[in-house]
Amino acid sequence: MESQPYPIALTFLLYPCEENPSRVVAHCLEFDVVAVEDTHEAAILLLKELVEDLLAAAEKDGTLDEVLHPAPERYWKMLAKAREYVASQRVRDRHIEAQPIGRVGYAMAY
Repeated sequence: MESQPYPIALTFLLYPCEENPSRVVAHCLEFDVVAVEDTHEAAILLLKELVEDLLAAAEKDGTLDEVLHPAPERYWKMLAKAREYVASQRVRDRHIEAQPIGRVGYAMAY
């Protein structure tokens, strides 16, 4: 019998880009992957693509157990002070198809 991967809940933290505060950073804290775009929505959508690509490559290489690489502590501290971000329907509809993602939560540290 083949086992199913345990679903992982991801956290996407949104904050202003240090180099250009008018741009938005979307940061997946569980994988320490970031995307920078002009809007919250664009940053989240790009980050979902990057996470999906990371998981697909790890699955292909047989390294799924090695991809969890949490972000540095300072970002987790930002998350503790952040507020929930309510994503648009377009963002919520763009699911990460790769396994084992169970759900994605959004927070904004502004």
